[in-house]
Amino acid sequence: MACLLVAAAVVVGLSTASELPREAIWMAGIFVLAAMLWVTEALPLFATSLLVIALQIVLLANPGQWPGLGFETGESPRIGSILAAVADPVLLLFFGGFLLAQAAVKEGVDRSMAGLILRPFGRSAALLLLGIMGVTALFSMWMSNTATAAMMIALVAPILATLAPGERFRKALVLAVAFAANIGGMGTPIGSPPNAVAIGFIRKAGLDISFVQWMVIVVPLMVGLLLLTWVMLYALFRPQTPGLQFAPPPQRLGGRGWFVVAVFTITVILWLSEPLHGLPAAVVALLPAIAFTATRLLSADDVNRLDWNILILIAGGISLGMGMQMTGLDGIIVEAALRDRTITLAAALALLATATLLLGTFMSNTAAANLLLPIGISLVTATAGDDGAAIHYMAIGIALTASLSMALPISTPPNAIVYGTGEISTRDLAVVGATMGIIGTALIILFAAPIVRFWQSIGL
Repeated sequence: MACLLVAAAVVVGLSTASELPREAIWMAGIFVLAAMLWVTEALPLFATSLLVIALQIVLLANPGQWPGLGFETGESPRIGSILAAVADPVLLLFFGGFLLAQAAVKEGVDRSMAGLILRPFGRSAALLLLGIMGVTALFSMWMSNTATAAMMIALVAPILATLAPGERFRKALVLAVAFAANIGGMGTPIGSPPNAVAIGFIRKAGLDISFVQWMVIVVPLMVGLLLLTWVMLYALFRPQTPGLQFAPPPQRLGGRGWFVVAVFTITVILWLSEPLHGLPAAVVALLPAIAFTATRLLSADDVNRLDWNILILIAGGISLGMGMQMTGLDGIIVEAALRDRTITLAAALALLATATLLLGTFMSNTAAANLLLPIGISLVTATAGDDGAAIHYMAIGIALTASLSMALPISTPPNAIVYGTGEISTRDLAVVGATMGIIGTALIILFAAPIVRFWQSIGL
């Protein structure tokens, strides 16, 4: 109720103290309400997204033709224009990724492949830590970082059982899972919901970014952050037990498991070769959806267990951005922020990335991206016009920073999972998570733009 009262006060205040068009005032109220509900989680996150879409239909599209609602300066949008966010191709891409992950978990492909990849790293503590981080990040690129963290904690458990209770390296192994899952999700468009939100806004700006373009821009940054985190964890929690080794037991795959591997391999190859065949990544995502459901490898119950709330949350963020663009509210906010016209693109990203890092620490990083991406894209448009590299720089920068908000147990699901093991304290998470968040944000601000412009200069 308090959130609703604040949003109503914003609407009344703007109506009496400004000359903004009616549609921008209504949209400002929706934005403030969404922001407060996402920050406080007074409603479930996905419920707030549904509320955003519903309010835009009633207040902006005004299908009932009620007085005082709809657009004042032009024709009100159609309901279909607002509901387009629910059918955005990004959601189809994420849906296909969810089905891939669900099939891998159901047939034990994740555990079998993780054990196989991890086996060569068991000869020393440093290599073991690096292997756990690498495998966790690799899986987090293609499946939910929550599921990845849960799987890797199960794989790490036998190692922890061999270590003394006071062995400080236990903390390194557990923290490695959380941070590698968070950072690894940056690497692909389906790795983390903020990535999908960013791609949605890039497309709304009239541009596009393919699966492979995202990876060649982001993976170098991801690898660099993983290596820095590995060095920091090993330096802080160097093992006291000499000669630490680990060899995970092999796990065999059945015929259904190999079928999942084949579909996964073909899907990834098609995603990475999009410039050659021209099929959008969202269309390719239909391959695993059809292959696994038509063969009954995934049942209706399996599909019902997908993270539908995440898809709704992403749709709400895309819808919020579309509403701000339709009503001109994004331009009004940017104009108010740029009255002196002296802010540079890097300074603007630094400001918004810092806000994303702080907000994402205490709330859903997807919700933080939902709130700040439309402002960031509008800021770029106002300062750099139709510079595609600048728009990619801002959108990708905010999305990646959202994934680096990992300083508290509540910041991300992987953090909560590893904190629940009882092996680490909040201080352990905060020291490493906050440090890597700050370092990672600085690296993104400094190097994202050169990487984007380099790959665009060679025509990728």
